[in-house]
Amino acid sequence: MRIADRYIVRELLPPFALGVGGFLVILIGDILYTLAEQIALGRITIDTFVRLLAYKMPAIMVVTFPVSTLFGTLIGLGRLARDREIQAMRLAGTALSRIFTPVLVFGLVVTIGTFLTNEIVAPWANHQANLVIRRALFGEAFPEVREQVFLRGPGNRFLYVHTVDDKARVLRSVMIYEAGRALPRLITAREATWSDKTWILRRGVAREVDADGYTTYEAGFETMELNVGLSDMAFFEGQKTPEEMTARELGSQAELFGGELSPRVPFEYHRKFAIPIASLIFAFIAAPVSLLAARGGQAVGVGLSIALLFVYYAVMSTARALGATGVMTPALAAWAPNVLFLTTGALLVLREEGWLRLRPMPVRRVRVAGAGS
Repeated sequence: MRIADRYIVRELLPPFALGVGGFLVILIGDILYTLAEQIALGRITIDTFVRLLAYKMPAIMVVTFPVSTLFGTLIGLGRLARDREIQAMRLAGTALSRIFTPVLVFGLVVTIGTFLTNEIVAPWANHQANLVIRRALFGEAFPEVREQVFLRGPGNRFLYVHTVDDKARVLRSVMIYEAGRALPRLITAREATWSDKTWILRRGVAREVDADGYTTYEAGFETMELNVGLSDMAFFEGQKTPEEMTARELGSQAELFGGELSPRVPFEYHRKFAIPIASLIFAFIAAPVSLLAARGGQAVGVGLSIALLFVYYAVMSTARALGATGVMTPALAAWAPNVLFLTTGALLVLREEGWLRLRPMPVRRVRVAGAGS
C-alpha cells in the first residue's frame, strides 16, 4: 500500500498545481481590475503594483490552497476511478477508507502549510500591502485612522475613533481611555484633529472614575490638547485590521475588549482556523464525490469543483451575514461551511462503503372492487 499511496499522491499533484496556477491568475486579475482606474490615473505606478502583488501573494495562497485541494482530488481520483484502478484495489481487498488515507494525509499537509502561511506570513504581508496602497493613494501627511478599531497606545492608553473624514482630516466621535493613572480617566470628544504626537480634541467631556466605577470628577471642555505619545508613522503603521493580525492577536483583542467589539473580530478569529482546515474538509468530501462522477470525464470533475465551491462560499457568506446580525454565534458562522461539508462527506463515504443504504419505500398493492384479475 505504500507504493499505492505514493501513486495516488502523484496523481493529485499535477491537478493541484494546475489549480494553484489557475486560481492565482484569477485572483491577481481581480486585484488588477480593482486598481485599474488608479493605475490609469497614475496614482499607482507599475512598481507599486508589483510590490503590492508580492505582499498580497501569501493571502492569495491561503485562499488558493483549499480550492486547489478540492480541484486536485476530484481530477486525480476521478482519473483513477475512470480507469478502474480504484476498483482493482477494492477487488484486491483494500477498504475504500484505506484508499482515501493518502488523500486525507495530502489534505492535512496542505492544511498545515495553509495555517502556517495564514498565521506567520500573511498578517505581516497584508499589513505591508495596506501600507503600500495607503501611501500611494493618501500619502503620509495624514495617517489613515481606522474606523471602529481600538488602538493601544503608550502608558496603558486606549484610543477609539468612530468615523474619519479624510477630506477634512477630522476624527469624529473620539474616545480615549487612560488606565495607567491612579484614577482611570475617560475622555470623549465630538471631533479631533492631528498634529505630530498631539490630538486636539474639541467639544468633549473628561471623567475620572474610582475603583467601583463611580464618577469622581467630570468636566466639559471646548478644546483640549492631548499628547497621545505616538508619532505620525507609529500611529499610521500601528493600525491593524483583523486580516493583519495573527490568531493570538485577535484572541487577545477579543479578551481585552470583550462585548465592546463587533462580531467581526471573533468571527475572524475562528476563520483563522476554519479556512486552513477547509483543505482537509475539501479532500474528505471530494474523494467520494470523485467516484460518483468518474464516468463523466474531466469536464464533470471541473464542473463539480465549481459547483462545490459555489455552495461552500454561498454558505460561508450566508453564515457570515447571520453572524453579523447576531442570529448565529461567530464561532458557528465561521465553522458552518466546514461542518456541512464534513457531514456530507461522511455520509458519502458510508454510502460507498456499503454501511449506508437508502431502501426504497415498499409498494403496497390494493385490490379495487370490480376490477379484472
